[in-house]
Amino acid sequence: MKLDQVREKIDAIDPQIRSLLMERLDCSKMVAEAKQEAGETNIYRADREQAILKKLSQGVPEDRLPEYLAVVRKIMETSRMYQYGMLFDWNPQLFAKLAENIEIRPGGTRVVVRLTRPDQPNAMSSILNMVGDYGYNMQYMELLHFNKPEKTVTFDLTILGDLSETNMQKLMFQLSKESQDFQILKNE
Repeated sequence: MKLDQVREKIDAIDPQIRSLLMERLDCSKMVAEAKQEAGETNIYRADREQAILKKLSQGVPEDRLPEYLAVVRKIMETSRMYQYGMLFDWNPQLFAKLAENIEIRPGGTRVVVRLTRPDQPNAMSSILNMVGDYGYNMQYMELLHFNKPEKTVTFDLTILGDLSETNMQKLMFQLSKESQDFQILKNE
């Protein structure tokens, strides 16, 4: 098959992927609505996602498995971002609890947070991706503590952005739900 023919085939597949992703996001919205109705704000469940990844990896050729799982993880991350965004929109008071004792003023340039994550592959890369997905950049990451018995790592992250912006607040909300001991330390 010539390169032009391969590109034509890709061009035909991509709209099908878009259609499926939109259908998947419709399901994500229904999950968020059910969580809202139940008064639940937890979307992320590492154990459930691992079980799904294991199930979905069955039948995938070994030489494509890492790439396939990377795509599936990104779909799951996007679904969670969408769901947390809706929960935030429906419950803006959830952010207020996170920002107690933090002065929020328009024009801020960086936010410093502390969080703990499991010490496992993709644990911090998903956080870095999340920051970028919300439209922000990481300026600095400092490893504070490695807890061998608990198998966790604690970091301070400096994120370039304004805490008064809705997207930054949504990012803070999602970070708080997908990490342990989350704190907003500074808004500069």
